[in-house]
Amino acid sequence: MTGMEDDTTTPRRGRRNDPRVDAALISAAIEVLNETGYAAFTTTAVARRAGASTASLYRRWPSKQALAGAVARHIALNELSGIDTGTLEGDVRELLMRKQRILDASAGPALLSLMGQAAHDPVLRQILHEDLYLAARERLECLIALAVDRGELSAGMSETRISVLTLVLIGTTLARSVFLPAPQAAPGPAPDAAPSDDVAEAEVSLLLDALRGGEYP
Repeated sequence: MTGMEDDTTTPRRGRRNDPRVDAALISAAIEVLNETGYAAFTTTAVARRAGASTASLYRRWPSKQALAGAVARHIALNELSGIDTGTLEGDVRELLMRKQRILDASAGPALLSLMGQAAHDPVLRQILHEDLYLAARERLECLIALAVDRGELSAGMSETRISVLTLVLIGTTLARSVFLPAPQAAPGPAPDAAPSDDVAEAEVSLLLDALRGGEYP
């Protein structure tokens, strides 16, 4: 990805960022994260990959942590927004399908790299809390509100329960990448791994049970 026109060549007061440059920088950041991991991730490499200047990048995101947070938020909002299938079960299935699609797409390794590094970087951890955790939590709250409006759930649920369910929803993503075998190209599951369809069905059932048991604290 090269040759992107830089929008900082003739700065003006109050000038808006060029969305094409925004998109190019986000795409370049995902590519660089996938290639190097977060430890070797640099804003210079991202700007070079996007064909933009570092000044253009820093005007949008003042640090590599802020850029990483923008990547996480871009992934979460692009994939998890706009779910309304007409039923709670359909919404949960769609949510989990989209979560898996994130992992299977080119952005998956980048997101996992950020989540793994956040434990060692307080600034990144706070940014991911705001740009990933809160985005996922908001999506879950929307699904619950839709189900209440349809009469599928009698009421909403406590803040604590929503927080825990959000952590479970995100946490299984990281845990699966660490503890379960990667999908194999050859037919048939790994020796000790459950078939992927069974794992997906179990996750749907567990989340639905938790949502329908919302009257408990």
